[in-house]
Amino acid sequence: MKNLHATFFTLAICASAAFAQTKPATPVVPDPTKTPSSPTSKATDAAKLGVGEKDTRRQVFILELGGMVGVGLRHNEMEAIEKEADKFGPGQIIVIRINSGGGLVIEGDEIADTLIRMRDKHRVVAWIEEAISGAAFTAMHCREIYFLKTGTLGSITMLDSGSGKSAEGKALEAWIQRVGEVSEGAGRNGQVGRCMVYSPLVVSYTKDPKSGKVTFFDNANGEVMLSNDQENLTFNENNALDCGFSQGTADNQEELFKIMQLKPNSYVVNTTGKKVSDSWEKTVADSKKAASRLKTEWDIKGASQGEAGQIAARLKLLDEMLRIWEKCEPVAMGYEGGGPLIPEDAQKYDDLMAGFQKAKVKAPIVKQAFERLKKEMKQQLAEARKNK
Repeated sequence: MKNLHATFFTLAICASAAFAQTKPATPVVPDPTKTPSSPTSKATDAAKLGVGEKDTRRQVFILELGGMVGVGLRHNEMEAIEKEADKFGPGQIIVIRINSGGGLVIEGDEIADTLIRMRDKHRVVAWIEEAISGAAFTAMHCREIYFLKTGTLGSITMLDSGSGKSAEGKALEAWIQRVGEVSEGAGRNGQVGRCMVYSPLVVSYTKDPKSGKVTFFDNANGEVMLSNDQENLTFNENNALDCGFSQGTADNQEELFKIMQLKPNSYVVNTTGKKVSDSWEKTVADSKKAASRLKTEWDIKGASQGEAGQIAARLKLLDEMLRIWEKCEPVAMGYEGGGPLIPEDAQKYDDLMAGFQKAKVKAPIVKQAFERLKKEMKQQLAEARKNK
């Protein structure tokens, strides 16, 4: 099994192309000034409540996700917060702070499904530090987007999964259509999304000086050119705010909550968001260090003790490798470089590894391969000790 490397943000699209601009969907954003009518949680701060009273404040979850889409920015952590928010009833607030330059195709699709489901129950907000390519695709599913002052979002480039070059033909047309539909589905102009994908397309807008209403054009007829035909559209804080793509700019939580019109004492920041973010960030960091060490030790550990010593050492290393696969598969896959954490000897089992790339969860396949290799190695170890 020679090629176990993953395809990066090269979304495989099945839909046909459609360039016609449709009327943007009306955004359905929960009223930030109201609290859910039927909260089901226990009191968040019982000391401030009377006997038998329930805390009716909204829960605000801040989920910070950074790094590669599929490694640091995943649907798994979003779903963990979704489950926690559901305990308090519909209408909770989930803020996803994004700092990512893009990532994996399969994760982009998983995130899309997750966010579409979440935004139908809760107020889901994207807070942008950097959101490029797959990270921009992620943010576009949120009905509210806020920027940091240095925030950037856009350039949702599609690459051909085989050649690694920019996609062309029907695949590109379908991707342009999909991003346009994502934009419209969250209540935005479809041409804005399409211009993030394909630079020959352009978008301009005119803003009424009195009402502030923005009218977009899929040509150069607007007073302000938002994109050009040379580069895929990428927003900064200024133009995102001016054209209404962004709902505001905030560099800290206090500023963000104020722009979101959260009234004092109407909400409480739930620490689960930070706990989930911090926990996954630590898991990724620890797993990266361990994976790097294990790859090095595989070739050298125990070598000075002869054949038997090296085999015994490698048996233990396989167990350590498997633990990384089970707790942090994105790192074990080597998405950020280096390839999968699978010794070459374990890649020879074609009957096991044939479905490796397509498998949604790969750890069970790796475990079978490792167990088979360990069985062979134990036999070799017995022979080596016998002949010693």
